[in-house]
Amino acid sequence: MNFSTRTLKLTIAYDGTGYHGWQIQPNAMTVQERLEGAARKFSGVRSLLDGSGRTDAGVHAWGQVVSWVYSGDLPVERIQAALNSLLPSDIGVRRVEDVVSSFHARKSSRVKTYLYIIDNGLVANPLLRRYSWHIRQPLNLAAMAQATEFLVGRHDFLSFKAADANTISNQRTIIQARWLQRGPYLLFFIKGDGFLKNMVRIIVGTLVEFGRGKYCPQKMEEIIAARNRISAGITAPAQGLVLRSVDY
Repeated sequence: MNFSTRTLKLTIAYDGTGYHGWQIQPNAMTVQERLEGAARKFSGVRSLLDGSGRTDAGVHAWGQVVSWVYSGDLPVERIQAALNSLLPSDIGVRRVEDVVSSFHARKSSRVKTYLYIIDNGLVANPLLRRYSWHIRQPLNLAAMAQATEFLVGRHDFLSFKAADANTISNQRTIIQARWLQRGPYLLFFIKGDGFLKNMVRIIVGTLVEFGRGKYCPQKMEEIIAARNRISAGITAPAQGLVLRSVDY
């Protein structure tokens, strides 16, 4: 039986704790491997599912987007239910949509938004230990917010790129970056046209230094201009980071 070929857009969420990131790699379980395995069981065909971008080991997602060229006539609701029945409980397909054939999860993306969660309570919340970075020392959120303002705009973010990453350009545009406080929790939202390897985690690690009083807020401008990884702060732990959404 011949079916028409369709391009599907999947929006998925996952707890990245037990995975070595999104992208398939040898000798390590990844989210992409789990998802492609479920798609193969469902369709009977080995398919490549393209993600909007890589997430590192231990990083979570609420709005990862995946494109899948699929042959079949089942409605999207049936496809969603079938995939979720075949996936482990730490991965969920939140939505399945039919889209135009030219859609590609990575190449078509325009803006990504990440969320980073800091637990700044005196005692760590054990229920959030897999989804936040606990920092016992009180942080100066006003200083962190002021330093954050220097990130907005188009810059060379080499100071915030992992040392082992290779990219053609380090230029990225940050559209919005802001902090919110909810009780002892500090929530960092950052939206941009793309991010270098570990960029968000290094930015957060650097901003924490401002919160600890190591630098005055204007120092962020110097760190960006230095274009040197050594100038920035530590890389924040993976478990506090969530890929929140991807816009097209």
